[in-house]
Amino acid sequence: MLFRAFCCGLTLACLGAASPPKAAELGLALQQATLDSAQTYRVRELQLSRGDIRVYLTDGVLSLVTPVAGHTFAAVFTTSGSDTGDAEVLVLPPQRSERASLAAFTNSPNLDEHVTSALLLFSDDTASELLAQIAKGAVRKAPEMAAKFGPTVNPAVQQVISEINVDLVESLLDNHAPSDGFFYALLIGRTLGSFDVLYKPTDFEPVSVGRLGTTADGQSNFQLWASFRPRRSPPYVPPPVRIPGYRIDTTIRPDLSMTATARFQFSSIPADGRVLSFAMSDRLKVLSGAIDGNPVELFQRNSLRAAELKSTGIFLLVSPAPLAPGQPHSIEISYQGSIIRETGKAIYFVDDRNTWYPLSGTTLSNFDLTFRCPERLRVVSTGEPVSEEVSEGIRVVHRKTLVPEHLAGFNLGEYEVAADPQARYRVECFSESAHPLEDPLQILHQTEDILDDYTRHWMPLPIHSVAVSPVPGYFGQGFPGLIYLSSLSYLRAEDRPAQLRNPRMDTFFSEMLLPHEIAHQWWGNLVSAADYRTGWLMEAMADYSALQFVEREKGADALDAVLQQYRDDLLHQEKGKPIEAAGPVDFGPRLLDNNGFLAWHLIIYEKGAWILHMLRERLGDAAFTRMQARLLQQFSSQPVNNEDFRKLLNDFVPAGQPDRNLSVFFDAWVYGTGIPKMALERGNLQLSGVDEDFSVDVPLHCHSSVGKERIQWVRATSGSNPLDLPTGTACELPPLSQFLYVP
Repeated sequence: MLFRAFCCGLTLACLGAASPPKAAELGLALQQATLDSAQTYRVRELQLSRGDIRVYLTDGVLSLVTPVAGHTFAAVFTTSGSDTGDAEVLVLPPQRSERASLAAFTNSPNLDEHVTSALLLFSDDTASELLAQIAKGAVRKAPEMAAKFGPTVNPAVQQVISEINVDLVESLLDNHAPSDGFFYALLIGRTLGSFDVLYKPTDFEPVSVGRLGTTADGQSNFQLWASFRPRRSPPYVPPPVRIPGYRIDTTIRPDLSMTATARFQFSSIPADGRVLSFAMSDRLKVLSGAIDGNPVELFQRNSLRAAELKSTGIFLLVSPAPLAPGQPHSIEISYQGSIIRETGKAIYFVDDRNTWYPLSGTTLSNFDLTFRCPERLRVVSTGEPVSEEVSEGIRVVHRKTLVPEHLAGFNLGEYEVAADPQARYRVECFSESAHPLEDPLQILHQTEDILDDYTRHWMPLPIHSVAVSPVPGYFGQGFPGLIYLSSLSYLRAEDRPAQLRNPRMDTFFSEMLLPHEIAHQWWGNLVSAADYRTGWLMEAMADYSALQFVEREKGADALDAVLQQYRDDLLHQEKGKPIEAAGPVDFGPRLLDNNGFLAWHLIIYEKGAWILHMLRERLGDAAFTRMQARLLQQFSSQPVNNEDFRKLLNDFVPAGQPDRNLSVFFDAWVYGTGIPKMALERGNLQLSGVDEDFSVDVPLHCHSSVGKERIQWVRATSGSNPLDLPTGTACELPPLSQFLYVP
């Protein structure tokens, strides 16, 4: 369901009871909600409009659900029992990419589905709006229908409520305005079956459509069909940073379980009411919470499966009285659980690396981190080293950040450490002491060289220390000041498993992975994405920065070889279509959820790198480097989005080029899909293999009869594009090393 996918919180007016109810009491009351026979009606021609969602309850039975704490938050509609029963839902995405995404799941670019039943959950004025229409229409009460449907419908309603119980309790305790409330419908379509629509006006993309599905290996996943801002929505205003700094004390036990206490200041706003909401790994259970030194009620999901989940859960701290807005409140949260496991002898893996402490909204915080662990282990984390001591078999590690960061991570193992405090940055390289083939000194010196190279080209980092530590697996990850590097990158190529000894894997593990993760110290940590649609830019910039480093080390042919491999990867056919057709780069994590790891990786990393390479070809090497430096300077204190990036690029596009504002470029490569097949035939540029509305500017390499060379830009669409060239001019397609197309 969409609720599980978006963790949306319901929003109702705050309670005015003399004795404020406890969260546990509300949770129990919610799970006992049933159809309300006193508010069950035979209805005709009811309408609801939310954003670009239209719901028409044409003919059927509508039953409101019994109120909780005086608030009606749900209703059920069914056409059962009526020969003319019908309802309809319309959703019209404004963007071409969202219409294409919707069509991939429903075979139609717009959603127009007749439905037989619907469960509506809402925190806006839906209840009063429905009752007002009922009062004006020719309807009659039908309490007998609630009794008829109740035995079947009530358990289903209660099941849905139990899955979002935390969100519902929050809605009854906060103080959001009804205009900021959400509208959600779980619908049974005549053609599509079960699917969900959601309108939440405070979200980055208020309208969402999709359904719960199953992956090829039988795992449940949410298929997001479309997500967008409605046509007449005001510009999105991101939530403010509410936690300026954390102090987290963590104890790691010999069995690798951990206990922790997080202390921080939290800025309250009027909409909070009595409740504060936080997110954290479902592997961790909150033990207690306090606000301003006073213990408060804790409410969280209590699931037998929680320890097996790799997800982010929501929990609430509930104050007995509304929190005073406009001032910071001291928060203390204690929790425990297991997010560390031993994957081999003396080899450890940290799960849920991004969600091991309480989170709330946008993070830009200072971190003061203390870890206690058995003496045999060493812990490395985000932050500058403050101290490390061993006493009575316990190692205590203390690190602090110098500047606010977007996230903090840690790693641990039975490490040996190589360090060089004399370099531009204090570099530490951690390696598993049980694996003598590892070469920490080589990694240390490579890290220093890459940091120096990037600093010369862009700008210095605001941090002094960078630590590299191994992670079992085929990946890396870059936290502020802390790099997880695949343990395979520590090995010589000849010492890796046989299946990983080939030129492509050698390039990835030996030449690309470390510079990619180091680049994230700038792209992702210094500059961050404002929303999920811009996440591609951080990964693409890190990947292309690694390619540029390889190019500087080994020459242009090395860069071209990798880009050619990227082109081949994107054109690889799956289910009769190129992988690239799965969606545009700005779909970000939706590609992973809907299409799997391979499509996500190839489009975000490899197509993203190609997009930046084509921009570099347009701007020129020097201007591209100046653009990178400007991007870092301008957005080191505020997140960047795709349109910010496009506008910044405008200042670097050379005079005389078409599409100076790059709107056509972004529509084709960032917001769209398609790799065109191109051919020059009898004065025509032929494009095929792309949608009819695909449009792109192509830089043809032309020379006149007297040998003068120039670039001729041609705006081309699918089909035949006649060329208007001077007599005696001959042109060629751009080199495959400069432009993403199929010859």
